[in-house]
Amino acid sequence: MDKEQKKILIIVGAIEALVLAFCLTISIIVLVTWVQNASPAQRIATNGAFIAWFQNNPTPFFLTIVLPVFIIFLVDAVYLIVYASKKPSALTEEERQAIQAGETVLE
Repeated sequence: MDKEQKKILIIVGAIEALVLAFCLTISIIVLVTWVQNASPAQRIATNGAFIAWFQNNPTPFFLTIVLPVFIIFLVDAVYLIVYASKKPSALTEEERQAIQAGETVLE
């Protein structure tokens, strides 16, 4: 992996971390301050306009806060699988043959 590719992965990782931190923080605040029988006006007065808007509108909350978290985890899992499948194995030929034969290799 060259330096340019590492730099891109670090930047993407930092952006992912920021998005995840933001989404998880907002979702925790929305869930912790939720009042079951409160009117929308009471929620705005209690929690402020931003959090109350998410509490009063569950579909935009899901689309802007919850769905990106799932997508990021899914993309990271796919990347991990692709990376792991491309990485060369550290097993020796003797160890591979022992695994195929079902034996135990002791060093």
